[in-house]
Parts: sequence; structure tokens; C-alpha cells
Amino acid sequence: MASITTRFLGIDEGRQQLHLIDAGRNKFLWSLDLARYPLARDMQRLDGDRVLVGYDHGYFELDWQRGTVLSDCRRWNDVTAVTRLDDGRTLVTGISLAGRAGVNVLTLDADGVVTATAWRDGDYVRLLRTTPQGTYLLCTNDHILETTQELVELRRFACPGFEHAWKAERLADGTTLVSAGYGAFMAVFDAQGMLLRRFGGADQVPAAVAPHFYASYAFQPDGDLLVANWQGHGPDNGHKGEQLLRFDSAGKLVATWSAPQDISSLQGLLLV
Repeated sequence: MASITTRFLGIDEGRQQLHLIDAGRNKFLWSLDLARYPLARDMQRLDGDRVLVGYDHGYFELDWQRGTVLSDCRRWNDVTAVTRLDDGRTLVTGISLAGRAGVNVLTLDADGVVTATAWRDGDYVRLLRTTPQGTYLLCTNDHILETTQELVELRRFACPGFEHAWKAERLADGTTLVSAGYGAFMAVFDAQGMLLRRFGGADQVPAAVAPHFYASYAFQPDGDLLVANWQGHGPDNGHKGEQLLRFDSAGKLVATWSAPQDISSLQGLLLV
């Protein structure tokens, strides 16, 4: 079996820590206690040194090489995703962020001023991703919604087994890749929302992998896919299964990596 040698930022949700990890050397380069930044879920590379990290009350910017928090914007509750756009605006996604029960996406200008508020009915949302078409992909539990910027539904992506589906991303070939949350598999949809294939499920990987909850994912430069296999809330889940999975372009598992003594439940993942 191949190996996983990449360097990445990993959120250990079970112990509420953020690490910079060199998997090839099995070395933790720094660790940040997330007690001040609860429920950190989303990460985005901004430039050479900065990473945007979304958490329950807002977001912070991080010097990823040193593990130093550079700025902190904490203004809400139930923030689930944060996205910095190319023009400097920031999208803040969550539940009831603007005083009205439902799913909100707030648009902030470069100075942090809210310039637009989008709303739709709903009580669950996780990560948001924008598409090259200018639409949003919203993970809303058992299905993914593709919406306009006003959160008007355009299409939905659903598959039996989706539960707390975590992340959806539009790929260069026009397909949409989804991590199924508690379904513990990956799903690929065509442009019309039809399921093309699923991979990584318990029936397709060795039992020792113990698929539990497929959360964040990221592509390596060679095209292989890395997936965080979250194992549950709390500090003592590290030995329950393999924490980081590598799939080739055909969806075959080709490598795993774990640090059971140091990580309980890997959830967030960003390659650096």
C-alpha cells in the first residue's frame, strides 16, 4: 500500500485542537488549543502564510507556519462555514445569524461590515462552497442544495445514506463531490444532480478502517483524495479506526494514516 506523506492542518474535534502535521515524518510541528475558538470546522488558504478558520462565533486568521492567531472576528453564534472571496469579501454561513430562524449567509466587506444577508428556511447547515458558476453548495443534512446567492434552490444532490453530509465541492469536470457524514462514503454527482458513483464505504475498504463519519477532504497535487474519517465526540476515539484515508482517482483506498495517541477525532483538513 502507498503512504501519506503530505503536510496538513488538521482539526481534532474530539480534543478541540488544531495541529500542523507532517504525516511523512509523523511529526506535529505545532498545536493550537481551540478552547477560545469552539467548534472550528472550516479552513481556507488565503495566501502564502495566512489561513482563514471558521468557528462557532465567527472566524480567525492564522499564520499557519507558526500557529499564531493574527486576528479574530467573533460576533455570532452557530457559525458553520466561512469563505473569503477573491475580491476580499467574506461569506459567513450558519443558523439564525441575522435574528431570523433559518439558514443564513452573510456577506461582509473587507472592513467586516455586513453588506448583504441571504436567508432560507432550515435548521441545519454545515460547509458552504462557491462554484465557478457563481452559485452556492450548501450541506443541509441529508442532501446538498445548489442555490443562487440569494439562497434560491436550483437543484439538490441526494443519496441514500447521507446524514449530516459535510462538504460538497464542484470539480473541474463539472461533477460534484460530497462527503456523506455519518453515511461514511464519498459520492460523485453529474451536473444534473444524478448520482454517478460512490466509494470508500464500509463494504469497499478493510474493516480496520472503520468508516464512521467522512468529514473534510482535500486533493493532493497528484490527484489522489485525502478524507478525514471522524470517529466521534470526546477525547478517546483515536484507536477506533484509521483517521486519514487516501483514495486514488478510481476511488480505491491506497493508503491510511493515524496518530491515535495524539488525535481523537480528525474532522477539519487543509493541505499546506
